[in-house]
Amino acid sequence: MRFTKANPLGVKGAGEAGTVGALSAVANAVVNALSPLGVRDLPMPATPERIWRAITEAKAASPGHR
Repeated sequence: MRFTKANPLGVKGAGEAGTVGALSAVANAVVNALSPLGVRDLPMPATPERIWRAITEAKAASPGHR
């Protein structure tokens, strides 16, 4: 067994493992919610400005847009 001097217990952390899946789940939920508006992709982080730009770009790309 190997120990590390990183903390008093001599173990490495793995606490973030439970939260890693949530990031992609939230990203997919946002894109799914915006898909009726024509949004197919959204770069992370999903800031309000990026969401607004994705919506306006999708509207501009739609066939009926003037």
